[in-house]
Amino acid sequence: MKIAMFTDTFIPNINGIVTSILNSSEALAKRDHKIYIFTAKPKQKEYITKDLSNNISVFYHRRIKIVNYPDFQLAMPGFIDTITKIKKIKPDIIHIHTPSFLGWSALLAAKIFKIPVVGTYHTLLPEFTEYLPLLRFNKNLAKKLIWNYTKKFYNLCDVITTPSTAMKKELINNNIKKPIHFLSNGVDINKFHPIKIKKNKNTIIHVGRIGYEKSIDVLLKAFKELLNINRNAKLVIAGNGPDLEKLKSFSKELEINKNVKFLGSVNHSKLPFLYCSAEIFVTASTIETEGLVVLEAMACGLSIIGVNSMAIPNIVKNNKNGFISKPGDYKIMAKNINRLLNNKELNHKFSDNSLKLVQNYSLTSVIDKLERLYSSFN
Repeated sequence: MKIAMFTDTFIPNINGIVTSILNSSEALAKRDHKIYIFTAKPKQKEYITKDLSNNISVFYHRRIKIVNYPDFQLAMPGFIDTITKIKKIKPDIIHIHTPSFLGWSALLAAKIFKIPVVGTYHTLLPEFTEYLPLLRFNKNLAKKLIWNYTKKFYNLCDVITTPSTAMKKELINNNIKKPIHFLSNGVDINKFHPIKIKKNKNTIIHVGRIGYEKSIDVLLKAFKELLNINRNAKLVIAGNGPDLEKLKSFSKELEINKNVKFLGSVNHSKLPFLYCSAEIFVTASTIETEGLVVLEAMACGLSIIGVNSMAIPNIVKNNKNGFISKPGDYKIMAKNINRLLNNKELNHKFSDNSLKLVQNYSLTSVIDKLERLYSSFN
């Protein structure tokens, strides 16, 4: 099949959407599908696409910045150019990953050439109003406007996928009428798996974007509580984002900075070793549509500490492969972390359960389902 994918974010950017698209594109290409990716031109003069499979082609559009977030850009497509390329490629499916100007150009081309459209809802957009200068002063109004926009866009797709049942319910509750399929982003369990390296004792890890929406301040508060009962605990935070310096300052304010290590961006190829060097993965995020880093950590055999919000309870089963607490309850989170650090047998049990549960989210299984979805239009 020929599949045209539209996404404003792609390599060399590093985020969950990019990882998902890259994983699925490479897997589909290995199955002899032809993938055409339409995206925004990155800042770098040399684009890191040389390692992509031969069956993957990338088309760049002019980049614009209207969102106050580092390394995030929107593509400003030439609508005629997009239509011309789609006419030449003649894709069997158009798959839209971001509901943007680029997405609208894809919808227009699909309508003209009568091509089926799959739209994936990756991100809980109403929770990102802080990055929209014109909307952040009235968050309730902003969220309403964003949901109205989301409804109009995705109701023009033929079918919608979203990576968790929690997000599927959210879309239905906000009047998305088109068929919605739960389809995990999937985790490559051939890449993310337990590695026999020395564990850093009493070390917990967080991986992901460093932004206010991830509630890392709650994690730091929990870690301060943890140090009151476990002076040997260490926290490693991997990732980059607009709140990095702010959170470094906050850790100093809490007087925990000597036990907290901010790594910044970490090459994706090194993540399995990073996960496996820790004992527990922790997230306080309340906005996860799936939590790809959580799945990666589970595939590496880590127990998980999370909160009862959005998709996290779908993959972290309380008292089975981790502990779930109320959002923002950093004191209970600290107790849960300490319970696992002090009970090696329980931590080992949760680790084994993580490895079993993550099999349901293997990339191979996800690509099988995606192929069936694409083929259903033929």
